[in-house]
Amino acid sequence: MAKELLNKKDIERILSRIAHEIIEKNKGPENLCLVGIQRGGVHLAARIAEQIRRIEHVDIPVGS
Repeated sequence: MAKELLNKKDIERILSRIAHEIIEKNKGPENLCLVGIQRGGVHLAARIAEQIRRIEHVDIPVGS
């Protein structure tokens, strides 16, 4: 029997918190880019960049 560890709402909350932490540590979105490692990291970097766009209204470059 499969057990749900995180639901969609939990994941969105976690990604939002990660995005806020990145912005805080960087003192804003200036001179910021995200690089995701293949096999899941690229998708995760894109989702975090989307959260930063929602928070700061600025597009962050994402690479792989």
